[in-house]
Amino acid sequence: MKFKFLTSVLTIATAGTLYSQTTVMPNDNYRGCGTQPPSNQWDTWFNAKVKEYEQKVASGKVAAGSYTIPVIVHVIHGGQNVGTFPNVSQAQVNSQIPILNADYAGSGYGVSGLPSVFSGLVANTGITFCLAKFDANGNCLTEPGIDRIDYHTITNTNPNSLTTASSFMSYFDATVKPATIWDPNQFLNIWISDVSGAAQLLGYATFPAGSGLTGLSGFGSSSNDGVWVWTRSFGTTGFVNYPYNKGRTTTHEIGHWVGLRHVWGDGATDYCNDTPPSQTSNFGCPTHPFNVGGCSGNTTGEMFQNFMDYSDDACLALFTTNQNSRIQTAMINGTYRKNLTAS
Repeated sequence: MKFKFLTSVLTIATAGTLYSQTTVMPNDNYRGCGTQPPSNQWDTWFNAKVKEYEQKVASGKVAAGSYTIPVIVHVIHGGQNVGTFPNVSQAQVNSQIPILNADYAGSGYGVSGLPSVFSGLVANTGITFCLAKFDANGNCLTEPGIDRIDYHTITNTNPNSLTTASSFMSYFDATVKPATIWDPNQFLNIWISDVSGAAQLLGYATFPAGSGLTGLSGFGSSSNDGVWVWTRSFGTTGFVNYPYNKGRTTTHEIGHWVGLRHVWGDGATDYCNDTPPSQTSNFGCPTHPFNVGGCSGNTTGEMFQNFMDYSDDACLALFTTNQNSRIQTAMINGTYRKNLTAS
């Protein structure tokens, strides 16, 4: 259950542990996010920066920024021809970018159908994503934003052979990412690959690192910062599976990458007072108002339409104003976020 704390934003969450959604297969209509909640120390640091940002906005010392983020998509495959799963087409990769741009602008699919109690909370985050045209050395990319990698050039381990979320993420973080990552100061790195159904995983991300944070877990490093997404939930065309066929898995995981917690708070809080209290993650596509009074006297119903919940892609529609404060804070203070717009 997520509880709303109306006291200081420095309220510390319970200790972070590895979070992996334990449900049935993603194909069976359940979203699995393996993003690890950050530690108490990270919460303390980041929440202090959010408070600092909000105070500067209130005093007129700073305004919400606009950012253009270059994206490189590492397509991890086993030697298949381009256009053959999981070495998917350029069209499938390209189809993800308009979804991200609309979702982060507050104009994405479904926003016009939000109930009135939530429609006034929709945030335009000021973030635009673009596929990188050049690599880190200034060489023009034949396929903008795409880096195709045969995993055999790194390891003999097929990503699809790993049957738990923890073993899959450990394999990617320790083996695939360090061998393929582009400078996270210049690019948002996204990896897409196949994954065993037994791992029950659609995506995971790293939280923004910050100066002075060492020896902690949950946030990105120079060798692993970025987002991983199951190829069948990336984009809107090609080899995508219903109900994760509208690109919202990537929207969700990038939400973590810019500092957002799950809307139900992973047993604590998401530190956003404009997202109503929620008992737990929501799946499928509930009907509004959902679970009124079910958690801490919720009077509006749960915001299952929020991108940081687990609802089906077609039922997700918004980030809120408070969530945007966290996003803006990440872009100003994140070690591998604050220089991206100058890349």
